[in-house]
Amino acid sequence: MKNNKTQPEMMLPERVYELCGFNDKDTLALHAGEDTLVILKGQMTAIELVHVISMLGEMATELTVALAKACGRCNNCGDEDDGAHGDSGENGPDQWVESCSLCRDLLDNSQTIHIPDYLLEEAGISSGTKLEASADRDIGEITVTEAENQFDISDVPPGILTVLAQSGICLAELDELIMMEDIIYGK
Repeated sequence: MKNNKTQPEMMLPERVYELCGFNDKDTLALHAGEDTLVILKGQMTAIELVHVISMLGEMATELTVALAKACGRCNNCGDEDDGAHGDSGENGPDQWVESCSLCRDLLDNSQTIHIPDYLLEEAGISSGTKLEASADRDIGEITVTEAENQFDISDVPPGILTVLAQSGICLAELDELIMMEDIIYGK
């Protein structure tokens, strides 16, 4: 069966076409991902591809800097006098996160709560749901429930976490910003 539906046209301002070097003969390719849409020429020469790679790299740098500024540097949870940021230069940014127990724990996958699927099913919790735990010292009981927050630092790809940690960015603040879902870019 033939589909007579046409795809909706996307109208871009003429200035954008000129800036991008697009012309009316170009076929455009859309690349969509979570929270992202990139429009490229459908066919490119080597130098055009180099220009795209350069622009995407610049954008990645700009976005990483915005995230880093929002998180700030790791200061061992406010304990700036712990020696982690000494003036001797011995402890660089890569050591700041390592010296902070909270940030270091966020990188430790062994701290993730794992409950067998049959117990989750018995509790009416879907497999793969984020969990959180709380402890009651008085009765010696740990309660595991569905996490209130849909996203947390575990949703950040490992490569990005590594770059941020090695740059001394506060991972605890990143985790908080993710969970609070505050706008940190484009304010």
